[in-house]
Amino acid sequence: MTTNPRRPTHEELLDRWLDDLQVLTARLEQVHLPRDFPFDYTPASLAELERELLEAEFDDGFRQAATPYIGEVLMDACGGRWDIDPEAGGGDGEPFVRPDPALGLPPVFIGVLVDVALAEGSGEVFAREREELTEAVSHRRLTVPGWEPLKERSPLDPIGPQPGDAWLRRWLAAREDSHPSWAQSPSGAAETGEWDFSPATLDALERRVRARYDTLRDFDADREGPFLQGAAWYLGQVICLHHDSTWVHWAIERDAPRGSHHHEDNPWSGIPFTHQPHKRRARPRDPLGMLRGLIRYGTDYHLSGLIADV
Repeated sequence: MTTNPRRPTHEELLDRWLDDLQVLTARLEQVHLPRDFPFDYTPASLAELERELLEAEFDDGFRQAATPYIGEVLMDACGGRWDIDPEAGGGDGEPFVRPDPALGLPPVFIGVLVDVALAEGSGEVFAREREELTEAVSHRRLTVPGWEPLKERSPLDPIGPQPGDAWLRRWLAAREDSHPSWAQSPSGAAETGEWDFSPATLDALERRVRARYDTLRDFDADREGPFLQGAAWYLGQVICLHHDSTWVHWAIERDAPRGSHHHEDNPWSGIPFTHQPHKRRARPRDPLGMLRGLIRYGTDYHLSGLIADV
């Protein structure tokens, strides 16, 4: 006798969808869209995305990958959150957007919206939907002064301003204090003036790291040493000064829920890293990991190339 497998709950299906948002968005950018697509979550980009979908006709993979982008641009106008209909969309459910409840609007099923766009072929369906949502928001603002739509945070949102971290402040201060001695050459000559935090100095930083470590074992044994800590700080400072970034540190917390910034399984917890917390598509950068790549990947791996696309 066989038993039917347990059907995922609504919460489980929604969690799966939210977990997939970043993967789907990366696939949208890397596989389905041309390199010059703006990918800036603006209304103009929404119209361009609709044109790309029309040219691709009935590409189910493209449609699925485009769903998070469409939903996020709509929620930028009307607030709200992602939800899922367990009874639609096969076993994975059908994701949709719930606008801010104060607007009293029905859910927006992105798949249905794409179907309408493909059937109509005008290239104006997404923009029209967003305009209707914007009009509803404008009307609410007139009737309730000071009201603004509230969007529930999703994995595609910027991480936003991060609270001050005592460990990070101490680490940054210690690295800054030790920088003059770190900047001295092995012969003892002062080189502080040459290390001016310009991108042009990264080639010199790269040479110093390669000259010091022959193997990953050597590098890893010295991770907490003053040279590598100073080198990681220097690289991070260059990124912060020239790529609109800031230092971030998420301390590991024993009771932090799985999936949170502070859980021990989060690869970014417990280390100082740089980020652009105000940008939706920003990627964190681990300066120490970037330096490790010099030894791991060999002479075709260069710091200047890595920070060019920060």
